[in-house]
Amino acid sequence: MGADTSGRHSHGGALPRDCRVVDVRHYGSFVAVELAAPDIAGRAQPGQFVMVAVPAPGFHLRRPLSLFRAGGDRLALLIEVRGKGTAALAAVAVGDTVSVSGPLGSGFPLDGVTEALLVGGGIGAAPLQLLAERLTGGGATVSAAFGFRDARQARLVSAFDIERLWVSTEDGSMGSRGTVVDLLDGVPRGPFTTLYACGPLPMLAALQRWAAAHGIGGFASLEAHMACGSGSCHGCVLPTARGYARVCAEGPVLPLAELVFP
Repeated sequence: MGADTSGRHSHGGALPRDCRVVDVRHYGSFVAVELAAPDIAGRAQPGQFVMVAVPAPGFHLRRPLSLFRAGGDRLALLIEVRGKGTAALAAVAVGDTVSVSGPLGSGFPLDGVTEALLVGGGIGAAPLQLLAERLTGGGATVSAAFGFRDARQARLVSAFDIERLWVSTEDGSMGSRGTVVDLLDGVPRGPFTTLYACGPLPMLAALQRWAAAHGIGGFASLEAHMACGSGSCHGCVLPTARGYARVCAEGPVLPLAELVFP
């Protein structure tokens, strides 16, 4: 089930809200858009997402976007320009109105976590800012490792406010050379570390192997193309150790060890 750009379709019981743009910041090909969205921000949990109507004619399906920041009456989203739809979203200006449905999906489990390692790949790092804020606010020690293709993509790092943050680029143009998983052995961690991750499936597959080798458990937020965001279309189904799961409904957050990769 899609939604029209008028924002009147419901997604998974979350009614669309017309949210005013209050701030826009650019980080290379990435844009952080802050919205006045008290109904959504007040219920938002790290790892959840929203479905956003593209504010341009001809786009009938909403775009799923992770929650970058949420607090008070404000909600922030990170957008990477990949096509005409995301370009239209990234072109919004202060004062514009955007239709948003959410929050949707499962969030990251936080109870009892005292030490956390956050691992992000590219735009997959987006939900880790809100996660870091909630974990730190709960007294946990947080370290993060982000991986990017090159220094141009790594400009996204300046959007984040995480004190203990390590960066790698595949070409070595910023931070350490190699993948983010290559970087992890150099990131300090304690004996009770919980791993949290979001990024492309090849990164999560490599991270799953690394975590198993080091006896570390954790959770991953999955990226997937979504049409409805409510679980009704079954267009974002992925295999897990417990059977197939809909990323938008059972996910996007699932135990890392339960993911099944080709």
